[in-house]
Amino acid sequence: MTQQTKPVLEIEDVTFQRGRPILKGLTWRVERGEHWCVLGPNGCGKTSMINIITGYESATSGRISLGGKTFGESDWREVRKKVGLVASTLTTYLEPGELVIDAVVSGRDAMINLITQPKPELIKEAEALLESVGCGYLREAYWGPLSQGEKQKVLICRALMARFSVLILDEPCAGLDPVAREQFLRWLEGLLSKPDAPTLVMVTHHVEEILPCTTHVLLLKSGSVYGSGLKGKMLRSQHLSEVYGAPITVRSHRGRYRLQLN
Repeated sequence: MTQQTKPVLEIEDVTFQRGRPILKGLTWRVERGEHWCVLGPNGCGKTSMINIITGYESATSGRISLGGKTFGESDWREVRKKVGLVASTLTTYLEPGELVIDAVVSGRDAMINLITQPKPELIKEAEALLESVGCGYLREAYWGPLSQGEKQKVLICRALMARFSVLILDEPCAGLDPVAREQFLRWLEGLLSKPDAPTLVMVTHHVEEILPCTTHVLLLKSGSVYGSGLKGKMLRSQHLSEVYGAPITVRSHRGRYRLQLN
């Protein structure tokens, strides 16, 4: 099997325990050209799964491969450079005194808290990204005092600094107001419509954030895979009612979705 035909992401029988079972035998495969959304209630293991995939946590058992490289057999610091990542985990690792511009630049090499002066060309690229999300005014700011919305936009810029083949977004719209959210989703749709677009894995609580270009959905419940497959087959009222434990109706309009509690 060649590098190009290998799945972008594959996890096999992954378990994760921290005093209690959090993930229970997860198996999931993401092929090139697919765009996935991960849905599930609070506590179902979504963020833990992302942390394990990106190497910020270690699975208790199971196998994880990303871009054809297997965790434990490859230098995950190098593998991580191929991943654009927006995740709440990063907010706990970034020091309050980290310059915003450094936080963005650090995305190129998947580093946290730069200790060396970044190259001028990287600073220029980071400045352009901050301008593109309306945060050029944060050029000289520090990470600590930023608002939640500002931090989310900085993390998005940081992800874009990576030369990624897969873009992993864990609640990317958290903290964004409705206009900023729609602007971000519009940008994301444009990015994914390009011929050389990266594979997308987006975790969200809100079906309203699922884009028309999303091809597949993974549903998690109580640390296990409830189901995975094509978006049209998974985003059904019966499935989401069982996953969330409440009577739910899901409707679609022009490629976007809406959830209603019955």
